[in-house]
Parts: sequence; C-alpha cells; structure tokens
Amino acid sequence: MSVLQNVNSPRPMSLKLATRFMAGGVAGAALGFAVMKSATSLHVSPKSMTWADFLAVWIGITYLGIGLATYAISFNRKELARNLEGMEARLPATPSEVRTSRLQSVTLVLAGIMMLLPVFAMGSLSAIPNMRELIFLGIAILFALQTSANVMLWRGADEFLRRLLLLTCAVTFGIGQALLFLRAAAEHLGLVAPVSAWEILTLMMTLYIATGTWLSIRNRPGSSDCLNS
Repeated sequence: MSVLQNVNSPRPMSLKLATRFMAGGVAGAALGFAVMKSATSLHVSPKSMTWADFLAVWIGITYLGIGLATYAISFNRKELARNLEGMEARLPATPSEVRTSRLQSVTLVLAGIMMLLPVFAMGSLSAIPNMRELIFLGIAILFALQTSANVMLWRGADEFLRRLLLLTCAVTFGIGQALLFLRAAAEHLGLVAPVSAWEILTLMMTLYIATGTWLSIRNRPGSSDCLNS
C-alpha cells in the first residue's frame, strides 16, 4: 500500500484509505439494515429464502451501495478525479467525467433494485392478485432503462473504462461458461441435483462483482498493470 501523501493534506494516504473504508462500512451496514427492515415489513421470512435469495440480497445491497456512493462522490470533482486518475490527481474531474460517473451510478442502482425485487415479492406482496405479474413487468421496464443507460455509458466512456468493461465481461464469461459446462455435464449424468436459473444468475452476478473489483484494483491508475500503460 502506498504511503505517499496528498499535496493538499498532511495526513498519510493510508489513513485516508482507512477512513474511507470505515465510512463505507458504516454506510453499507446502514443500507443493509434498511433493506432488511423493508423486507421484514413485507413479511419476507428468512426461513422461506434460499441461499440464492440471500445472495441476491447481498448483490442488491452491494450495487445500491456502490451506486449511491458513486453518485455522492460525483458532487466532489476533486475527489472524483482522484478516484478516476489516482490519488496524485491535481485537476478536478471534467464535466464529462461527472456525467459518466452519475450515469454509472444510475446503472448500478437499477441493477440493485432488479436483484431485490424478486426476493421482496416473496412476502405479503405475493398475496395481492396479479402482483407478481406487475413486479415482473416493473423489472422488465427497469431492465430496458438500464440497458439504455448502459449504452449511453458505453458511448460516453473513455478508452480505459471501455477496456475495463470488456475485460470484466470476458473474464466473467470465460470462467462462468467453464463452470456452467462442468455443472451441466455433472447434472445430466445424475451426479448432482439440478439448479434453477435464479441460482445460476446469482452466482454469475457474484462472479461479475468479484471480477470487476479485482480488475479495478489491479488496473487502478498508476499501477504497473494499468490498461492505459
């Protein structure tokens, strides 16, 4: 970990990073509590949830947390520049970078909501006539909106972000299809129990988050493995 200091602050970089992690942890815990409180109010019983449902809740909270944090940071152009270009960045983020960051936060928040809605529908909402159909329609609409936002994000992204997105998708697909092939073969041979599409989705989304996080850290600005180098 770098111990370089910011030219505008005497505090060591490690202290700043630790402060960020602590603040992020507190905010994440608060968000997780709010989501679980909402689930409880809708009478979503943990006993009726599968491991894939718990994983979906974690994914939804993760996307919501990162999305809201990204949106909040976009209002501080200097901080946003440090996130995009490294802690040594001295110029504030450009208006284009701010727009891209906020658009990215929209796609993340929408993804989080879409992951949580199917789980929330398991509670008291399921007793309302046609509610499941309405929730699915809402998910489809959100998916269309997120797809449009992703296309806009791709068009407005710089070369580094495009390479990172492509690499994340490629690594996720490569690992995911290999594991899916082995699982499908074992299932067809009767060696393992069948899995649902929902379970596969949650595992793929978890793999995507892990891959994206690893590649973002590995290719952070200033590192020797950076895609721009």
